[in-house]
This record gives sequence, structure tokens and C-alpha cells, in this order.
Amino acid sequence: MSVDWELLLSRLADELTTKGKLSSPRWQTAFRATPRHVFVPEYFQQDSKTGDWNKIVVDHPEAFDMVYSNVALVTDVDDGRGVSSSSMPGLMTRMLELLDVHDGLNVLEIGTGTGYNTALLCARLGDQYVSSIDVDYVDAAQRRLASLGYLPHLWTGDGIDGIPDRGPFDRIISTVAVSHIPPAWFHQLADGGAILTDIKVNPAAGNLVLLRKRGDISEGRFDAGRACFMDMRHPDQPDPPPAADRAGGTPVRSMTNLSAVAWEQPVPWFLTCLALGTPIDVGYLLDDDYRPVAARLSARDGSWAEIDTTDAHPHAVTQAGPTRLWDAVERTTQIWNAHDRPAWDRLGLTVTADEQRVWLDSPDGPALGHLGT
Repeated sequence: MSVDWELLLSRLADELTTKGKLSSPRWQTAFRATPRHVFVPEYFQQDSKTGDWNKIVVDHPEAFDMVYSNVALVTDVDDGRGVSSSSMPGLMTRMLELLDVHDGLNVLEIGTGTGYNTALLCARLGDQYVSSIDVDYVDAAQRRLASLGYLPHLWTGDGIDGIPDRGPFDRIISTVAVSHIPPAWFHQLADGGAILTDIKVNPAAGNLVLLRKRGDISEGRFDAGRACFMDMRHPDQPDPPPAADRAGGTPVRSMTNLSAVAWEQPVPWFLTCLALGTPIDVGYLLDDDYRPVAARLSARDGSWAEIDTTDAHPHAVTQAGPTRLWDAVERTTQIWNAHDRPAWDRLGLTVTADEQRVWLDSPDGPALGHLGT
């Protein structure tokens, strides 16, 4: 069976160009020269009813159509959850253009994955200027890249360490989410260089940030758009501990005028998780018809909060434990409101050897919190 993948690729490139996600002529050329199906020969789709993952081999027209669509595709599954993916092409091209690369720059990619983004970098810069690291998948990515004639420097290891003997790097791009800027990236970045990564302090709590280094400081703003990457994995990484059993103490009841799904407001939810400094799990209590009637927040120290999600207003809140989780949501939402509800591009990050400070509007503006190191 023959599929005209070049036509499909051209159609996708035209779509991304029209949407403003692929503007640079040099990146347009690189994108149109890079077949995605070489790097995504199969992917997984989850059954909405059973939750099972079904493997789709890219050997028929419907699968090729999916590969050449602007969608993220899960490429590996472990223990019932997706652990690796090929990101949305439009997000990849937007990030590559944000990175502002030029001929002759030395680039480090964190998170090789399928190798597709690596191939785009090679097509634009030449493989001698591209290094990439991943905890897994490198052998398969290397074979796929070699099939197109690319021989970048690939390394299997913990992305948090970078690749010291290939630096300094003029650009570092991370296609996995991290809770803070790893010190190794900061030290391996050349003066005047840039880091682009997804900062996530909790699931759905964070965004892309672009930092430029000058001397002992790397600094920049969060991106105005949205991005969501899987968390960085580490060798022999244990599963995250479950939330602790609900702590003792007398539950405190109150009422709130906030929506019970405050975490759907991305900036205040980021500020809440930043202030709490500990992972927060979010779940729902369902009625007999499987409709949510309450939302539940829980923390590793046993703290918990339960918020009514019915049409009643105001909403009833019950919380207990050493940390008042809903109180933190209320406080950070008040701060967000007091500053005229800033969007992502009003937030920035300053990274030094000693601290990673999130600020509002300018580096000398109000400090909103600190990322852990």
C-alpha cells in the first residue's frame, strides 16, 4: 500500500503556517523535509470506555492522517499510563522558533523521545551542532535519524545532568517538564545563550519559560501561550508516593465564593502550588450517576480539602490537616485579583546559583514565589 505522505506533510506545513505556528522560511524548509512517520511508526490510543491502550501501526491511510495532523501522539505506555509522546507539531515548531537559533549555534535538546524534534534541529542547523539526551529511547531514535542521514550526538542518561563534555551550549531546549531549572543546565549554558523549557510545579501548574543568560543570571518571561509536557523521567525513578492518609484533627468547615475548579485558572493555580511547595493531588467525588458533586485536594502531609461542586452558591468547604489547602487557594487567588489578574506573559523567572525567583512584570517587581532546587 502506498500513501502520499509528502502531500500530507505539505498540508500540515501549510496549516501550521496559516496559523502562525511556522513562520520562518528556514524552519518551513526544515519542517517540510522531515517525515514524521519515520519517527512515529506506531502510537497508542486509549479507549474512552475501558481505559485500555490500543497500539496503532502506521501502515494504513487513517494512521498516516493522524501522524500528519497537528496532534500529540502517545508513543509509549507503562503500567496503564502514557510515559512518552510525540508532541503536537505546532507546539514543536512554535518552540523552535521561540528558541531563535542561528547558523553555527551549539544546541542541546533535553528529551530525545522519538527523535522527531531532533531531526528538525538537524535539518535546520546540521547534525554536528545538535546534541540530545534521554533516559530511554535513544537507540531507536538514532536508527531513525541515521535513516535520514543525520548523526547528531545522542546520549542515554538523566537529562537533569545535561551533557557536560558537549558544552557550552548556545541554546538548550527541553521537551519534558521540570519543576525548576537544573543547575547543570544553568552552568552548561554559554553567556548570551537561551533556555526554553516547561516549568511545572504540579500537574497543570506551569508553562513554558524562555530565559537568556547574561553573566551569572538567566532571566526571562513565561510564554503567553500554553504548553503541557510529560514530566522528566530519571533512571530507576520510583513511582511518586501516594497522598498520605487524611491527617487527624477536627475538620474545619467554611463557605467560599470561588469556583470549586480553581485549578482550571492556570496562573492562580500555579501560584497556589508555588506557595504550597508540595505536590497536590486533585480528584472528584461522584454521585450514583457518576456526576461530580465535590472536588478533593490532598497533599503528602495528609492535609486535605473537599469543595462542593454542585450548583449551590456559595460552595461548602471542609478541610483538615497541618496545611489548609483551600486557604492557600483563596490567598493566591486574592493576590492574582489584586494585580489585575495577570496572564502568563506578565510573569517571569530569574535564575542564579542561589535562587530561582518568580516575579511579576519585571525582575524588580513583586516576588510571587521561588522554585525549589
